[in-house]
Parts: sequence; structure tokens; C-alpha cells
Amino acid sequence: MSFAPIVDLSKNWRNPIIANRTWGDRTDLVLELSKEYMRGIMEEGILPTAKHFPGDGIDERDHHLSFATNPQTIEEWDETFGRIYGGLIDEGLPAIMAGHIHLPEYEMHFDSELEPEDTLPASLSKPLLDELLRGKLGYNGLVVTDASHMVAMTSIMPRREMVPTA
Repeated sequence: MSFAPIVDLSKNWRNPIIANRTWGDRTDLVLELSKEYMRGIMEEGILPTAKHFPGDGIDERDHHLSFATNPQTIEEWDETFGRIYGGLIDEGLPAIMAGHIHLPEYEMHFDSELEPEDTLPASLSKPLLDELLRGKLGYNGLVVTDASHMVAMTSIMPRREMVPTA
């Protein structure tokens, strides 16, 4: 199993994680190269794990060290990360890594009682994983979480609650 491809978009050059770890800032290019990477490693018996759902590279914070968010609207997400994840899912993507990244517009869309300050990172968000990823995108594969010691996850709730929630 490989924790790649990184399908994030480099939309903010100040992002300390993604700026030098992705295929670039163009949705079509990231999707095309990620499909080829996925196809190539699967031919060698290695399972790809696309990351960091719901998408990094816009916020300039490092989710290893602090809260991180993807501020895109529903329409913006659908045209960028939604196209990338949807395209990979259509090609048989076997695994996705949920990042410790908030996607407040979509989470509040699926849970109208949430306020922005109550949203959770995707690694802990039932609406993002069940409604968006499994429901809207039709994904039926393995979902793993990014490292559980990262501050964007540990700052949300005590570990005794966080691990079972994830």
C-alpha cells in the first residue's frame, strides 16, 4: 500500500505541505497524472491511497501543527477536488486518506444545524465521509485517517474520543 498519490492542488504558494508535494494547481493535470500513477502502481500489486481528502493546498496553515481548512464553496469544490476524487473513484481507486482538513461549506450543507465553529476535519466528520465521499461521490473503498498525533486532529477533542470518532 502506498499513501499516494497526493491529489491536492497547489493553490497557495505559502502552503507549507502541498506547495512542493503535488502535481500542480491545475485540476485536469492533477487528475490525469494521478490516474497514471494509480494505474502504474496497481500493475505492480501496490494499492494507491489518494490523499488528503477533502483537499489541501489552499490554506497556508500546516495541519501537522494547527487547525487547517479548505474554504471552497460547494461549487468550487465540485469543480476541483470533486472532479479529482470522482475521476479516481470512477477508475477504481481502492483507498483514500482523510486529512485533518475542514470543509465547512459542504459539512454545513449536509448538516444544517452546524455552525462554522462546530465543523470537524474530514478525518472526524461523518457528513464529509458518509454524505459527500460515500454518498455523493459513490465511493465504496477503504478510508484511512492521516496520523492521529497531528495538531489539527488532537486539538479537536480528547484522544479517548478522537480515536473512536475517526
